[in-house]
Amino acid sequence: MSELSISGIRTSADLRADAAAPVEEDLDRNAFLKLFTAQLQNQNPLDPMKNEAFVAQLAQFSQLEATAKMSDSMDQFVSSQSGEKIMRGASLIGKSVFVSGATITQEGGKVKSGFANLTDTADELTLSVIDAKTGQVVNSMDLGPQIAGEVSFAWNGGNFEGEAAPAGEYFFSAQARKGDDSRVIPILGETKVKGVSWNDTLGQVLVEISDGQTLALSEVTRISE
Repeated sequence: MSELSISGIRTSADLRADAAAPVEEDLDRNAFLKLFTAQLQNQNPLDPMKNEAFVAQLAQFSQLEATAKMSDSMDQFVSSQSGEKIMRGASLIGKSVFVSGATITQEGGKVKSGFANLTDTADELTLSVIDAKTGQVVNSMDLGPQIAGEVSFAWNGGNFEGEAAPAGEYFFSAQARKGDDSRVIPILGETKVKGVSWNDTLGQVLVEISDGQTLALSEVTRISE
C-alpha cells in the first residue's frame, strides 16, 4: 500500500528520507535528537525502521556529539591559554623593556640606557640622540672601538651644551665604522609597558609601550624594573 502525501502533513516516508539525508553543519545536537525521536514516533508500524538504519543513525548522532564536545574542549583550551598568557603579560605593565626602534620619553635630565648590537668588530662606534619631533641631533657619544656583540650605553639626558635636554620624545641611532666602511647599527632602546592585549589572529600577547606603539611580546628582548 502506498502512502498518501497530503500538503502540510509529513508521512513516515518523508521522515525516513529526512533522516537519511546528510546532517547540515548548522544542525545542533538538540535538533538532531528531536528529528530522530519524531521519526521513531511517526514510523509506519507495518514497515518499521530496519535495525541497520537505526544503528547507523545512532552512530551519526554519536559522531555529532563527539565532534561538538571536541570543539567545546578546544575552545576552552584556547581560552585558558590566552588568559594565562595575558596574565603573564600583565605583570610587565609599568616595567622598563628594551625593544628595537623604541622612542625614548625624556622627562628632563634622566638617564636612559640601551644596547647596540654589533655583528662585527668596529674601529669606532658613534651613538646619536635625536629629537623625535624635529629630527635634530641633540647629543652624540663616541663609544670607541668595539668587538662584535652587545654594547651597552647610557645617555644622561643632556645636550651638546651639557644642559638637560627638554622633556619630550627622543630616539637613538648608532653608526659603526670599520676602515672605509660605515653602517647603521640596530639599537634596543629603553621604554615602559603601558598595557597588554591578546590578538586572536596572531595568537599571542601584544604590548603597548610609552610612545603608543603596539608590538608582539616576542619583540621584547630585555626587561628591567
